[in-house]
Amino acid sequence: MLAGRYRNLGRIGQGGMGSVWRAHDIDLDREVAIKELRVPEQVTDQERRVWYARMEREARAAARLRHTGIVTVHDRVMGDDGRPWIVMELVRGRSLEQLLAERKALPPGQVAAIGLAMLDALLAAHAQGVVHRDVKPANVLLEGDRVLLTDFGIAALEGDVTITRSGMVLGTPAYMSPEQVEGKAVTPASDLWSLAATLYVAVEGHRPFDGPSHGAVFVAIATQQPPAPRCGGPLAQVLNGLLRKDPNERLSPTQVRDLLNTVLNPAPATTADVGPPIRHRLPRTTVLQPPTSDVPLRRHRTRLVRAALLCAALAALTFMLGPWRGTSGKNPIELYADETIMLLLPVGVAFIVMCGLWFLPHRPALVLALVFAILGCLHLEALVVYGRGWARDVPVVEPHVGFEISWVLSTIAFMIAFTAVNPSLAGQVTNPSARSALLTAVVLVEGLVALLWVVPIYEMAGSGLDLDSDHNAPLIAPLMLLGLIWLGAQPFIWSSKIRTEFSRR
Repeated sequence: MLAGRYRNLGRIGQGGMGSVWRAHDIDLDREVAIKELRVPEQVTDQERRVWYARMEREARAAARLRHTGIVTVHDRVMGDDGRPWIVMELVRGRSLEQLLAERKALPPGQVAAIGLAMLDALLAAHAQGVVHRDVKPANVLLEGDRVLLTDFGIAALEGDVTITRSGMVLGTPAYMSPEQVEGKAVTPASDLWSLAATLYVAVEGHRPFDGPSHGAVFVAIATQQPPAPRCGGPLAQVLNGLLRKDPNERLSPTQVRDLLNTVLNPAPATTADVGPPIRHRLPRTTVLQPPTSDVPLRRHRTRLVRAALLCAALAALTFMLGPWRGTSGKNPIELYADETIMLLLPVGVAFIVMCGLWFLPHRPALVLALVFAILGCLHLEALVVYGRGWARDVPVVEPHVGFEISWVLSTIAFMIAFTAVNPSLAGQVTNPSARSALLTAVVLVEGLVALLWVVPIYEMAGSGLDLDSDHNAPLIAPLMLLGLIWLGAQPFIWSSKIRTEFSRR
């Protein structure tokens, strides 16, 4: 738990300065991203202060900005060890760098649309006196139709003092402007150079300047011209016009916007039959590990967890009303009225625990484990009371109607809880084929556990259960139906194609 408010839910990204984690804001009941700063152990105290100052700078820079194309910063908090953390908007998408790793190069139209969105975000930052200084594919996030700029860790803030030590390289060499390489002052034109370098990589499939070392890259940026873009047309004009050594000779933002709009809406030869321009929509991107279409029900997790708790509570109540048939036709509470308190006190504690779990819907795995423990201990407790009347092993137990209803309700509870847990499990596997294989195996095991979880408890206790189908059809029939529903629902839950086809019909 960070700052008594943000509960860590798992890492979603890692970089040279630290990691980004998904977290749950328990105060506002929402998911956020928290950025952790990791400083190498060998750094000096002065260097550590510089790293911390850089984190502070990022928080201040992003806090100035309110734009749909810039990741929102919610808070800055201190960890128990004194390190700063930044609490940010959770973007359920992936970076442009990750997309290019898969596709190498993108169509000019898509690159132009991304460029327009990045240009708008940069202009919004520049209007607030913030120069990003590290524009690159890794800092461009794609979420559906949105393009977002992130990581203002080395941004230059107007009116702020510098935190740079002599000799420290701030920025990513391949995307740094010539003035950054030469150690000169950075300006908004520097970000436009980096924007062009990013778009160049996206459309051409390789960097405009490269080399075997940082020094070689710096020399190429300062002295060489980039290879002529093969894309041609207005997009090539943007790249050539921004990748000029002299910042004063680079295209203006207005010129860049006009050229990118021309890529999206080419000027026709005649205007007689031309209607209004059609707004270009970015191709939708998949979600960062894993895609949203492959990991459904995240938004319904709270409802699922609480529905599972309700079913578990009802299962416990119905079990207490009559677990199984005794030799005298009475249930254990009637047979051992003087020991009723032995049954009721732990049950009361169990219900208090379940009430506490009601407020932890963001921890479905914990809820599942505790519900299983509570229901399992309830059966063991009844067995202990029932077994006190037998000198030898407890005889085979024949389920009573209360036991049967409780079994069905507990099965429903476990199936709902598994449904809430599985999206987080699937989110740990990025490869679609591996994720599909994992889910297939997990779903089969979960179905068996949910249906038959009671049986091992009684077998280990030495009594066993009398599940003769002639006498227990009211139990076996609904369990078989639940098993079929569980298996039949999985394709609908996990296949976006099936869900889409169902919605159309």
